[in-house]
Amino acid sequence: MTDAVFALKAALADPAQLEARAAWLTRAGRPIVLELHTFGARDIDTAAGLAASRAAVARLRDRHAVERLIVHVPVQQVPVVTQVDFDAGQCQRAIAFAAEIGAGAVVLHRYFDLVFGDAPPRAISKPEAVGRFNAIIRDLARLAPDIRLLVENIGHYSLLPRDGRTYLSGPLDHFFPWEISAFRHFCVEEGLTNVEPFVDVAHATLSANLFNRRKLRFAETVDDPRFAWITPDDLDQADWLAPFDFVDRAMSYLHVSDASLLDAAELAEPNLPEARLVEGIVSEGLEIGMGNLPFALLPDQLGQGASTLVVEVEPGAGESHIDNGAQLRSLERLAALFDQAGAV
Repeated sequence: MTDAVFALKAALADPAQLEARAAWLTRAGRPIVLELHTFGARDIDTAAGLAASRAAVARLRDRHAVERLIVHVPVQQVPVVTQVDFDAGQCQRAIAFAAEIGAGAVVLHRYFDLVFGDAPPRAISKPEAVGRFNAIIRDLARLAPDIRLLVENIGHYSLLPRDGRTYLSGPLDHFFPWEISAFRHFCVEEGLTNVEPFVDVAHATLSANLFNRRKLRFAETVDDPRFAWITPDDLDQADWLAPFDFVDRAMSYLHVSDASLLDAAELAEPNLPEARLVEGIVSEGLEIGMGNLPFALLPDQLGQGASTLVVEVEPGAGESHIDNGAQLRSLERLAALFDQAGAV
């Protein structure tokens, strides 16, 4: 069983949300470990936002014994990332802010050459995209050797209103297990001791559903741009993917929420209803127990290493992002599963 730490995510731009998360962790007798969700214009990308962010962190530390903070790079802006290959600037600003506030790590997404919806792909191959993304990460890592860079899988980059047609896509949509292994090898070769991949298990579910549908019914996916970056080479690597196949024992960090994993019978149906496919490629951030991921298997998948599991769950009915009971209930359910695994 892993020696796990259970953390929460909170918006840097919302001091009330930060206070609520810290107060709950204190009442629960847990260390205050928070991943700071950033928006960019509302926090670290403007002078006013940056000043407010500094004040929010200082106030949080004045009121609570904060053990650890992690900064998440701001959400990608569609007009920017559909024009440039990768927004390194927002990563640099997040790294600088993390260093300033004493946060030891920054979470950033793995993506490259994104397009909106069914727009044609840009003129770059998947291997080229991997190489250029890796070079960017190498440069960022060497810029800030004392900050851990945690590289997160995107899965299917669905945007509101989560209708299956409003999304971003690009050659690095999926961080498949074999790609995670290759990225680890790259980091070792380059001596990047402050870089590591990690998995958002809900994002992995989106990737798994797309991979399994393409594997089982390739003909039905040929002209669907949502499947475009699952290549024949990828399909040769596995017969079936489950979300926790993306998790390995070297991972020291996870994002956790429930999601909807489609089963083999429905994925093999030639006329899989579009609504069901959409559910399988946009559902994330669900309270644990509201989806169907087998979380009882997760402790053994992680093994004996020390991991930080960040619960990333949307509020339930009648709740708010400040009073997010769904996130707190999910943390306790997850912790109980790890406790049970330890007892066994």
